[in-house]
Amino acid sequence: MPQVGDVVFKRNPKAKRLSISIRPSMGVRVTIPGYLPLYIAKEFVISKRSWIIEKLNEQPDIKKKFSQYQTREHKLKLIPEAINSVRGYITEDSINIHYPADLDVNDKRVQHVTLGAIEETFRIEAKKFLPHKVEELASKHGFNYNELRLKKITSRWGSCSGKNNINLSIYLMKLPDELVEYVILHELCHTVHKNHGPSFWNLLNKLTGNAKGLATRMRKYRTGV
Repeated sequence: MPQVGDVVFKRNPKAKRLSISIRPSMGVRVTIPGYLPLYIAKEFVISKRSWIIEKLNEQPDIKKKFSQYQTREHKLKLIPEAINSVRGYITEDSINIHYPADLDVNDKRVQHVTLGAIEETFRIEAKKFLPHKVEELASKHGFNYNELRLKKITSRWGSCSGKNNINLSIYLMKLPDELVEYVILHELCHTVHKNHGPSFWNLLNKLTGNAKGLATRMRKYRTGV
């Protein structure tokens, strides 16, 4: 669509109404209820063209947003070049994404490589930071755990098995230090108390000073990129 670009139509049998969503990284997406003919959805989009253009103009400049993105130790760099494919590599302090100059950063190929590179960066930083922090806190507070595993967990920040194996999400590297310590102490407390009963919270509160407050702060964050 002129001044809009590609519009993606997706049918969802569970959707109750026709809807349009606009996101910087995904563009314009139209959700179609299962019973509605495609031509009606197309007519609806055409009727909303002015509104769509207005909303697109309000979207943040994604290239500028990407240029400001950084992890704890790495800064994202988008580098357009006279090449045919998208490549990403990680240095000591940067995430470098080389992409064809004729592609927009919204292009799925650029997005895919960028996502993978950022996830790998979180993994690198997690391996560098988390094992030492877990060992430090366990030693300081007298906890014993079996193994530590770092994974690309998106459903939770961490877990502790019945055998006291601790799993931590690499996305912990997104959090400030005090919340990283809170999550680690949370899982270490599960080596003693296997549920979230009063004894668990009393112990965690004793170690953190404000367990419930920190748990509330955690709700502001999400795993993933």
